[in-house]
Amino acid sequence: MRIVSWIFLGAVLLALTPSTVSAQDAKRFHVNFGGGPTFISGTLGEHFSNGWGPAFGVTIDGPSRKLSFQFEYAYRYFNIKDSAPVFGATRFSANHQTHQLDFNVVANLAAPGSRVRPYVIAGPGVYNRSVKITEYVGSGVICDPYWYVCGTYPVTDVVGSRGGWDFGFNVGGGVGFGIGDTAEFYIESRYHYVAGPEIEPTVNPLSGTTATGGNANGHYTPFTFGFRF
Repeated sequence: MRIVSWIFLGAVLLALTPSTVSAQDAKRFHVNFGGGPTFISGTLGEHFSNGWGPAFGVTIDGPSRKLSFQFEYAYRYFNIKDSAPVFGATRFSANHQTHQLDFNVVANLAAPGSRVRPYVIAGPGVYNRSVKITEYVGSGVICDPYWYVCGTYPVTDVVGSRGGWDFGFNVGGGVGFGIGDTAEFYIESRYHYVAGPEIEPTVNPLSGTTATGGNANGHYTPFTFGFRF
């Protein structure tokens, strides 16, 4: 339903766009917005379900229009899986959110002015990732990189939001379909890798065993439907 809502909103905005705006091939500055599902993999996918979120960007075409340069912001939200590891907690609830800032190079694979525009896209980025534990009933002994906690805590201190900024990169591609003279509808998929923080192992005071630490690296693959003007 969220994808349908985005497409409907884009169609309304296209209908309201003045017809006096001319010639896409004379325009070098573009704005895009879209949204859709985001699929996650690796150990992160054992903790959270696939999510969703919107994306907004601005693009400047290079002199030849074969290369373009894009800045993009995206927000994504993920709920905890029912099967997520919760270290013996009797009640546990959490969510994962990301704010993404990417700086991309876009290689257009069709001639300027083509009605169908396949492209590839890649670039570095910074990602603000947070995990919010909203409910916890347990011993207070918890260690998992993807919950951003490892140690023994007062039970009330487990609840809260933790995270920070991490570096990463993305690579992918898409296809744009021209609409009128000045806009296009696009479908795009990209793979994002985010290097997460290292969580040091600690000793469980109840059992005397050492909890396994690790990192909170992230693997995200959003599938986006959007409009570009």
